[in-house]
Amino acid sequence: MPEWLNWLAQGWSVIGAAPISFAIALAAVIVVVWAILHWLYRRILSSKDIQIEALQARLADYRNVLEGASPREAAYKITQLKGELEAIKGVPHHENTIYQKGKRIGEVMGVRIDPRKKSVIFDRMEIVSHVDQASNVEFNNLVLAFVGLDGFSQSRQARTLLNARFSIVGNRRDPRSALV
Repeated sequence: MPEWLNWLAQGWSVIGAAPISFAIALAAVIVVVWAILHWLYRRILSSKDIQIEALQARLADYRNVLEGASPREAAYKITQLKGELEAIKGVPHHENTIYQKGKRIGEVMGVRIDPRKKSVIFDRMEIVSHVDQASNVEFNNLVLAFVGLDGFSQSRQARTLLNARFSIVGNRRDPRSALV
């Protein structure tokens, strides 16, 4: 017979002699274990409550900063602000030339500007460099965001965009004029 079984058989005679004392001791052990587990569980819940409150505060801060804007509206506003920043640190521009991120990317013909609708349409736009349609472009003193086009053609030297439409997102500032 295994040793632990002998030990249990000897202890059982003690338990059998005082069953009420054993039941009270067992109940006390159960209560102490339950109290410890309950305390640990409460601490975990309290920690989670603090985390939830912190995340709710961050969410409220984001909503205040974004002024209730949707993520798409916030992204559009950031694009506008980037365009304004690019305009501030831009380079001198030549008439009928399009720039992006301070680099000349092409020439335009047939410019129609509608300040009331904040839109610009180029009948033809000859692109000689890579264009990032997600980034703003600069034309004269305007910062423009790409809206769409009616068509395009491709040659070895350039890509021609037909009826390229842009929205006006700001005015370009010439850094040299700030020095005068």
